[in-house]
Amino acid sequence: MNKKMIISNTLLFIGILAFILLFSAVFSQENMLIGISTITAMLMLLERDLTAEPLMNTGKLLTFNLFMGIAAYLANLNMWLGIPVNFIAMFVISYMLIFNLKNPLYLPFSLQYLFLLAMPVGLSGLPLRLGALAFGAIAIMGLQLIFNRNRVAKGGKNLIKAICEALTEKVELIQKGESGAEESARVKSSISSLRSMIYDKREEDYYLTDEGMTLLNISAALEKINLFLNQIQLDKTDERLLNDLQTTLKLAAKGVASDEPLDELKRSFSNLLGKYEGNDNIPLFSLRILANVDSLLDSLYELKKLDRKQGKITRKLHEVPLKFKKLTYGNAPKHTTSIKFSYAIRVAIGITIGAFLTDYFKLEEGRWMLFTILSVSIPIYEQSRQKMRDRLFATIVGALVAVFLFTIFDSNPARSALLLLGGYLMSYIKVYRYSTILVTFSAIGSVVLITGETHFLTTERVLLVASGLVLALMINRFILPYKQTDAISNLQKMYKDTINTMLQELRLGNGDVDNKDNHSMKNLLIITTMIEDRLKVDLEKGSEPANTEWMNQLRLITCSIFELSLWLEKRGLESMRNPDIERSIREMKKVNLQNGVVSSHGIETVVNQIEAASTLENRIALSMIFEITAELAALNKINWKVS
Repeated sequence: MNKKMIISNTLLFIGILAFILLFSAVFSQENMLIGISTITAMLMLLERDLTAEPLMNTGKLLTFNLFMGIAAYLANLNMWLGIPVNFIAMFVISYMLIFNLKNPLYLPFSLQYLFLLAMPVGLSGLPLRLGALAFGAIAIMGLQLIFNRNRVAKGGKNLIKAICEALTEKVELIQKGESGAEESARVKSSISSLRSMIYDKREEDYYLTDEGMTLLNISAALEKINLFLNQIQLDKTDERLLNDLQTTLKLAAKGVASDEPLDELKRSFSNLLGKYEGNDNIPLFSLRILANVDSLLDSLYELKKLDRKQGKITRKLHEVPLKFKKLTYGNAPKHTTSIKFSYAIRVAIGITIGAFLTDYFKLEEGRWMLFTILSVSIPIYEQSRQKMRDRLFATIVGALVAVFLFTIFDSNPARSALLLLGGYLMSYIKVYRYSTILVTFSAIGSVVLITGETHFLTTERVLLVASGLVLALMINRFILPYKQTDAISNLQKMYKDTINTMLQELRLGNGDVDNKDNHSMKNLLIITTMIEDRLKVDLEKGSEPANTEWMNQLRLITCSIFELSLWLEKRGLESMRNPDIERSIREMKKVNLQNGVVSSHGIETVVNQIEAASTLENRIALSMIFEITAELAALNKINWKVS
């Protein structure tokens, strides 16, 4: 914790408090909780860039919020009507806002629906409530336009600079005989962040902007250089190559961060190539590094040529392929829907039962059972069990703290000050087990301020929380449980499917016509990065160290396929005039990783073709094909089990 963080958190807390007070002043006290859910959604959604299609996304948010407002109103009219309405509403919210590869966004919207149920309004109050919900949707998009409008342009160049700097440091460490593992992790993290930005900026969930495509190509070249550095053997590598690579990366970092032309970088690369021109004995490993440096330089030049308006252009020269359109539940592969459907069904059943019991038994504090069910209904079963234990612990401790403090401080000003302090401390405590203590304290404290009671309310809430825990435990255990092993297995299948599709997307025509706007291949590369990020999160939550050999192998294959795709995009097969290249690519396109066995036949043939190649370009292309073929064959020996 430092001074900057304290100031930032303090200003954020003041801003949140001011927004909620202003919201409740405009839309009345009975809609204040909508203000709380709105500011939560505003801050949470900042991690996503919704500005690619602002009007469409504003319309979606408006529809979503108004749907919740009308559904909650209907559910509160009659407890029997509430059964289908609550089930449908919670299923839609949960299913739409949990994702296979991105962090879920359901929490603020699910909480908002529970707030609407807990604070019902009559027909006369419905217009103001719907107005509050409509304003909330507009406020979310307003904050997006303020902070995310130029996110890719500003953040993308900074991340490219950070990647180049980390690679420069890694080269220095390798020259000293060290691995540079920490620098490699920084490179991966920055590449992941960059691709996530590019993914969010797509239009129609498919088309990348010109700027996004160029930044993605830069990230691909840098990722491949990073993988080559992992394989480097100092005793077999020309020291000059490493020195020149280091110089080039430094100049790339300097060039991408400034408005100056790339003349110095161009001269440096020309000198680098001059050292190897006319040398027929250059190792393929060195040639491949030079090819990726060349790709990096070309893409940096393209980025420099784009102005702000040009960078936001999307070239929609082809229809969105069917496989990239939204899949319905009936025709989607199991691994693309199971976590969404499983979680949506479970949370919808839990909230529907909890809401019915609250109405049937007229439980004044029944909302705490609903909040508990929601908070411990987690997509993955093993995580929900730990969260249940944490929730019960936090409820008891938070209740005891509330009773103790509010017994000592019995004036409303003092109690209000304690609540503000609790809310402020939440910005520093991120662990669920301890942050929920503050949530419990604040929740009970708010009721105490209104009623003046402590003991009865605390006891009742503990009992309702316990009831919610038991109900959620039974539902999570017996209704479509989704376990950690299911998540990892489905992600493995998704990774294989994506690589299969990448192989099919290798286009063999003229580079300018068929490959230049290959949005599909670029989408697939981003998706593999997101799958890997999600896999790492799931594997880290396991009780034992995970086997990641298969994941490293899939990453190598992915990067090599995309590298070959860029090579074809730039040159096309016609310019190489080598039938062996086309024949080898067609053979690769027949591979299906889901079959479990990949033939190693043909590797020796490609090696012979490399030796017989008449041009440098053909040698490089064939070496890429050899690498992909060898990596695919190596999958036969991979242990796919994670532990």
